Formats: sequence, structure tokens, C-alpha cells
Amino acid sequence: MPLGRVLEAVVACRDVQASVDFHTTAFDLDVIERTSDNALLGVAGVATGRLRLVPAPAAARVLPDPQVWDIGPRLLGMYSRDLAASIRGIDDAGGRARPSVTYPYGSAHLTECVALGTDGVWWTMPQAGAAHRPSPALERDPQRRHGELHTAVIVPADHDAAVDFFVRAGGLSVLFEGEMSGDPFDRMVGMPAEASLRLTFLVPKDQAPARLEIMSFRGVSAADESQRQLGLRRLIFAADDVEATRAALLGAGATAVDATWLRGPAGLEIALRPDEAATTASAA
Repeated sequence: MPLGRVLEAVVACRDVQASVDFHTTAFDLDVIERTSDNALLGVAGVATGRLRLVPAPAAARVLPDPQVWDIGPRLLGMYSRDLAASIRGIDDAGGRARPSVTYPYGSAHLTECVALGTDGVWWTMPQAGAAHRPSPALERDPQRRHGELHTAVIVPADHDAAVDFFVRAGGLSVLFEGEMSGDPFDRMVGMPAEASLRLTFLVPKDQAPARLEIMSFRGVSAADESQRQLGLRRLIFAADDVEATRAALLGAGATAVDATWLRGPAGLEIALRPDEAATTASAA
């Protein structure tokens, strides 16, 4: 029943080709599939952590970009082996990167930046190092700068309820829980100095990318953008048992959008796909 890795993050775009250009230039992503109206980007040969770009409704394309702390599906994350070069690449491609910061992370330190990309999607980009989680893209190619998507982040109105939904009904496990405030975190995300952010990292049983993060803020004025039709809207999760997992999510309060999609916390739309890796391993 448990949710597995995030196979795809679906982003509704103002201009799909402009978004393809941004993500291939800034993050070295490959075009896996391209049709007349959408594109699937990722790392060739890596079946997880991909980005599907689809056209947003015309009325949504004029929406202003959200703040990091506005309610809704909000950020995507990717590791970088050379964060300074990645920041230059984001800015050169038309994004807007905030300065990187370094902070204690377990027994080590982590350097990370937050950046605004296309279509109001915010990005979190940690420097890859000894502390980073599994990344097939980086492990298979020592020269590659960027990994596949390693995380997707939602900002819900009720943090605890969102964690409970994905743990109790989705079967994910809490890897990390913490609250951050003051310098350097205010510089990293641009929040007021007196504000704070709370993070919960949720992972599937094998901790394979991409994972899900729950983020919430205190001391900021947040708009409810949970119904926004531009930017990050949907996640496609692997599942060992699609029907049982769907039933569990519905039982925990998700609503059915149609026969395929569910709507969960922060307005996030969720779809399930059989876990091909698990099926292959079982057959072997």
C-alpha cells in the first residue's frame, strides 16, 4: 500500500517551450518525450524524479509569481555538484537565484540556495556531498553537475494534518523534522528576520528519489494559492498497490478529481502508478 518515490512532478506552464529551454539550460535536464503540447524532462536512463511540463489554462498564465511561503504545492529540489555554477546557470537562463548559505546539518554542514524559476516554481538546490541522499543520476555519472529531482515541497495550511495524511494513509516515514529561524535561513528563503520555517522530510521505504517535504511558516503573511492553476500542481507517485493506496488516501480525506487524480493537502493533485522497480524485483 505505501507510496513510493515521486516519478514525475507536473508543472503547468505559461509557455511550455520557454520552460523546456529554462530547465534544459539551467539544470542540464534531457528531453525524454516531446509532444505538440507537453514535454517530459529528466535524466536519460533514470526513471524517477522527472518533470512534466504542460500548458496552463490561458487565464492562469498572467498570474504573478507566489512567495515561497504561500499555501500550495510550492518548490522542487535538485542536488548540484557545483552550486556556484548552478546559480550562474539559473540566472543566465532567466531565473532568479537567492545567495547560497551554509548551515549545520547533522554532524556536517550543508550549502544550499533557493531560486525562482519559470512559472512561479521555486527551487531548493543543496550542494551534493557526503550528506546527500541517494541520487541515481549523480551516482552513475561522476561528471554530471545536477541530479534528478530529489524532492517536491508543499506548503499546507495545517502542517501536522498534512504529515499525518502522508504517513498514516500514504505509508511514508519521517526522516527529519525541525524548525529553522534567524540567520542564515531568513537570507536563504527571503522571509522576515523574525519569521520561522518548519520542515518535515518524508521518504518511501527505500529512500529513493524523489521524496516529499512538508514546509510551513510562522511570522509571514501567506496567501492561499492552493487552487492556483500555474506552476507545480501534481505529483505522480509509484505505488506497490495502486487501488489499495488510492482507497487509503481517499479514506484519509483526499478528494477525487477524476478516475486518475486525487486532491490532497495544500491542493496537491496526486496520481499513482505501479512501481515497476518493485514488480521487476518480485518477478526475479
